[in-house]
Amino acid sequence: MARHIQSPFRRSGLARDNAPRRTNTQSPAIWLLQLIAFWLLGFGMAHSQPPAGKFTDAQCIACHGPKSAEVHGWRLSKHGVLVRISTPGRAPGCVACHTAEAHRPADAARMDQICGRCHSPRYIATLRENGARMIEVGNMKQREALALLTRARAEFPAAALRDMETHYRHLLQHLRNLRLGVAHQSPDYQWWHGHPALDGDLLRLKGAYDALVRGHAAKSK
Repeated sequence: MARHIQSPFRRSGLARDNAPRRTNTQSPAIWLLQLIAFWLLGFGMAHSQPPAGKFTDAQCIACHGPKSAEVHGWRLSKHGVLVRISTPGRAPGCVACHTAEAHRPADAARMDQICGRCHSPRYIATLRENGARMIEVGNMKQREALALLTRARAEFPAAALRDMETHYRHLLQHLRNLRLGVAHQSPDYQWWHGHPALDGDLLRLKGAYDALVRGHAAKSK
């Protein structure tokens, strides 16, 4: 019979998954990618250094804003849903995962310890590796977009590039959504607000560039 292990967030909460445990053999590159993702999710991207002191989840949400990508993405994650529909303490909120003192970013090593309260090392490593791949694909799309925009900046006046610049700003926002989705394990932000949105931004940026090229060619005739 499987042994039930009580949640650290509530005495009768989520059971720890019983997957076999092994030493994490993740490559340094993946570690670095995930470290960046969790740092961005912490305080580096959204705010400057927060005031010293301990905070509650409600204070975190009030500061970031209930409609912000940080809060909205987390609320759509499994943890966020459980916090809303279950008894208090069944799943971790802002403070439990980021930092109990809220005075330093949440790094990958610390996240291993926090996630390890409920999940096995193998499960954590798998999610981190999958997330690192998703982020790298998103970064590839961003690099392709920036290369095209840089080319356009060299070929056309700034006034002609407003649409391309707008599409690129949207792409950066959706790349941020993707990183938040990976760190929060929020499928909607990994996908609908992440990769498909990135694809749309890149296609629109390419379309805007092609329109500039065609317009310039027509004027040259």
